[in-house]
Amino acid sequence: MLRASGETIEGPRPSDSFDVFVDQQGDLVVLLIDVQTPLEASDGFVSSLMREARDALRVHAALHSVVNGLEMQLAARPGVEAGLIVLRLSQRDAKVEVLNAGMPAVANAGPGEHVNLHPPLSSAVGRRVGEVHPYELVPLAWGSTWLAVSDGVLNGSLDPENVTALCAKLDLTERGLSLTTATADEQYDAFQAVLPAARFLRDDATFVLVSADPEMRFKSGIV
Repeated sequence: MLRASGETIEGPRPSDSFDVFVDQQGDLVVLLIDVQTPLEASDGFVSSLMREARDALRVHAALHSVVNGLEMQLAARPGVEAGLIVLRLSQRDAKVEVLNAGMPAVANAGPGEHVNLHPPLSSAVGRRVGEVHPYELVPLAWGSTWLAVSDGVLNGSLDPENVTALCAKLDLTERGLSLTTATADEQYDAFQAVLPAARFLRDDATFVLVSADPEMRFKSGIV
């Protein structure tokens, strides 16, 4: 069984939106968008980007078509771009699709193991016309925890070393499952405690956790 949860710590300028849902083929999908613009992004525009991507992912659309849909929306707003993370986890096929465009590295940690990072393979969607946004295909390892964050968690940085440091502070290799199943208040407090003390909160800070609980592997349902 896959367990997922997340939280957004709101900043003075709304930029983040995320969702976790099951698509029509039974795969668990994590969608995280961070709108990056020199201007104020309206809640309505951020919501429209999420709706476009969510609708495509619910029907298990190919990831390149999800990106194409976002590019069409962003083309009407010059200077606006969107960092994008998509995790599509299949219990049936024991695989994970990882798309990271212009966002902090996605982390994957197993108990007592080294943390594997999946840095962005392209820039944010909308930054360069015609840019290809590739994705990775990796095995789904039971007992592992995935962590995706927006750059607000890292004070605007995309340096993978900062993600490594964040995972160490959270003790993600040992506490991944317990963090994922913690209450919303407990998660909020855990991430507030590791945010940089001097962060200027320029926009939202979002984190999403997904754990593959080995003890629930052969039970139905996604929590």
